[in-house]
Amino acid sequence: MRTRLALLAIAFGVALTPALSWAQVMPTRVVRSPNAGLELSDGEPISYVLEHSDVLDLTDAQKESLMDIRRWLRQQTAPFMRQMDSVREYLGISLERRVQREDIEILQRFQALTQPITDSIRFYNDAARGEARQLLDSAQAVRLDSLVVVERRVSPGRRPPPDR
Repeated sequence: MRTRLALLAIAFGVALTPALSWAQVMPTRVVRSPNAGLELSDGEPISYVLEHSDVLDLTDAQKESLMDIRRWLRQQTAPFMRQMDSVREYLGISLERRVQREDIEILQRFQALTQPITDSIRFYNDAARGEARQLLDSAQAVRLDSLVVVERRVSPGRRPPPDR
């Protein structure tokens, strides 16, 4: 039952969140599994860096530049998100109900149909991640890498809540 609910939440997260990318340097991650489908473990890559701005000691100028990159990323991925939402509606995937057994096949079809779309989103996330990385000095980049390593050690595939 929990797996079904997770699959439905994942499908809708994919449709509503421009956040698909393979984990490279920053921690946005998509895990492919034949049984579980797509799992979103984080939000978009730039938001992650901004969420940890205190730990990374980002300057105001860096934060502004990151926000500009995030706006650009959202602008670039918005058409893909609308396409994914259209596919979700076409397949009759409801945001209102719990996942049933018959939904598993529909979600797998959703994943197959939206693979080119998620690949496009991944492309833009990778580009944004690269731009963001260039804004960081070497100490900040090391801190970011350390955050990612610690986070994955705590709970693979899930972010710990940020320390405040």
